[in-house]
Amino acid sequence: DYLGALTLFLCLLAYLSGLTLGQSAGFSDLRVLGLFARGALLLGLFIVVEKRAAQPMSDLTLFRNLEFSTSLVTGYLTFVAVAGALILMPFYLENVLGYSTRQVGLLIAVLPISMGVIAPIAGSLSDRLGTRIITVAGLVILLIGYAVLSTLSAQTTALTFVLLLLPIGVGMGIFQSPNNSTIMGAASPDKLGIVSGMLALNRTLGQTTGIAVMGAVWAALTLYFAGPAAISNAAGAAAPAQVAALQYTFIVMAAVILVALLLAIGSLIKAPPRRSPAD
Repeated sequence: DYLGALTLFLCLLAYLSGLTLGQSAGFSDLRVLGLFARGALLLGLFIVVEKRAAQPMSDLTLFRNLEFSTSLVTGYLTFVAVAGALILMPFYLENVLGYSTRQVGLLIAVLPISMGVIAPIAGSLSDRLGTRIITVAGLVILLIGYAVLSTLSAQTTALTFVLLLLPIGVGMGIFQSPNNSTIMGAASPDKLGIVSGMLALNRTLGQTTGIAVMGAVWAALTLYFAGPAAISNAAGAAAPAQVAALQYTFIVMAAVILVALLLAIGSLIKAPPRRSPAD
């Protein structure tokens, strides 16, 4: 499916170029909007090509499965929020709280460590209770986590920071394993390679989008709160402006997770219950 591969490549190129240019030129810039428009047109062309291809690189019939589609979207949204948080934490910890680079790395390490500890437990629970209820529980914890992170201030201690960041790692660890299981479980054995590729692409696009968009939101808010004394570099703005911008950016991330949670709850309600082999 060479034509499908080419149109997907050009679509992603336009989208990612728009994200990159948008960080410096602003997302209202006509060049950026033009790149996003090209990406949308190429996505439409890619869908047309895939429907007509004898051996498509992406089986679009998979998206007829409600759980599959919802799980991809919710996974994308969680990666947007997590990547956005990770890219902003060093600015806060170094510029506002004054920690060294080594200390920043150790403080942020609580996120992957908690994910690594919780993910196997969540996977085991999802085998017993089902994936959907566990993914919803993970999203609820993530929502709480981003809400409490919006309370970070210039007086936050290292211990408080770790305790506030911990729910993000726990929530992501609970969510990711069963969500990935749902996505992979929606495919027949002969389509596992396609679905695995979709999952990897979904994760990468979510992280890339989160870094660009949440970084831009924080930078714009920082310059706004800095007022007339604002400089072109948000990282060099006064600490109060950076903190206020960070708090509001975490509220935006919480809103993103809320959308994911509502989608997951809707899928939980609408999707038919799964039956065990014994039934």
